[in-house]
Amino acid sequence: PCADYSIFVAEVASTFNEALLIERLLVEAKNRDEKIFLLGHWLDGIRATLFRQTFFAEFEVDIHRRAERGEALTGEKLSRLYLDLLRTYQGHDAGACAVDDLFATEWASVPHFYYDFYVYQYATGIVAANSLARDILDGRAGAAERYARFLASGGSDYPLEILRSAGVDLESPAPYEATFRAMDKKLDALEVLLDA
Repeated sequence: PCADYSIFVAEVASTFNEALLIERLLVEAKNRDEKIFLLGHWLDGIRATLFRQTFFAEFEVDIHRRAERGEALTGEKLSRLYLDLLRTYQGHDAGACAVDDLFATEWASVPHFYYDFYVYQYATGIVAANSLARDILDGRAGAAERYARFLASGGSDYPLEILRSAGVDLESPAPYEATFRAMDKKLDALEVLLDA
């Protein structure tokens, strides 16, 4: 049934609204400080949702693979894996962001790891939402109607198929590349404001 939608479809709809709102707020921002705040907020959302959730998903995949091989999942092994991945994602070895050893046990406090494997849906959801929102903001023909059909589809098909019919193919690089371009554009805008 249509009303029986997945968490993924709900996440896309929620994040889509956030994407439209932030663009509107940026247009209506009254001063430099508001724009800096809004750009920082959007960029932090991308960091927390796209990059951090992808990191979490990679951590979970590795854990599952180890379990399938019959390895014991000790706290020490999980902490080492978590810290190594966190340092990779944060650019620790390249000097981008120092990650203290204390973060090794952070995995134990992340509630997502105690449920079904689903955090990747946050990362892919924000990519899909930004693509759908960008199509509407850019005035692409039929974008609003496709999005309305996406919402009306609910749980009537697999989420990837519903999104594909709305104009977003998450199995292609296009929506991910568009999200990275948007990130670059907002980083550039933030740098200009901070240099002013």
